[in-house]
Amino acid sequence: MRAFLALNLNQEIKNKYFDILRINENTAELKKVSKDKMHITLVFFDNIKEEQIELIKKEVINSSPSPFNINFENISYFTNKFKDINVIFVKAISDELKSYVKTLRSNLDNIENLKYDKKDFKSHLTLARVKKVYDNKKLKENIEETDFTPLSFIANSITLYKSDFVNYTEIFTINF
Repeated sequence: MRAFLALNLNQEIKNKYFDILRINENTAELKKVSKDKMHITLVFFDNIKEEQIELIKKEVINSSPSPFNINFENISYFTNKFKDINVIFVKAISDELKSYVKTLRSNLDNIENLKYDKKDFKSHLTLARVKKVYDNKKLKENIEETDFTPLSFIANSITLYKSDFVNYTEIFTINF
């Protein structure tokens, strides 16, 4: 099954950043992340087996830190190979988060035949995926002109979600 580990966000963060984007429909078509689905992805698994779930849970527990602070610094975007914007996000900053992900991934490497995306971790809160860009320059301007308020929160739980491309459901949550 497709699955991912993610940090949960508090309601204040979700409320503040959910409706922050003001992108004209003539500039781009967006698929916004619903408020209840907002999170920070830590590890993405392409295909895990049912019997690996308990092993993943054990390694999450073994690597769980004390609660730590995450600062949301600004709004930004990722681009595709054509330099078109394809994901709009809020940048999440935390040395503890970087350290935690490094430890977590190292612990997950102890699980035999577990495959996960090992790309460099870029901590962020996805706001929207860009389905179609009509004016990339204008889209960049809209993003840069977004009225952004930096916030922070204390990360204190991680959840494993099952993902089926359209929706995702909680498998387990660990509080730390």
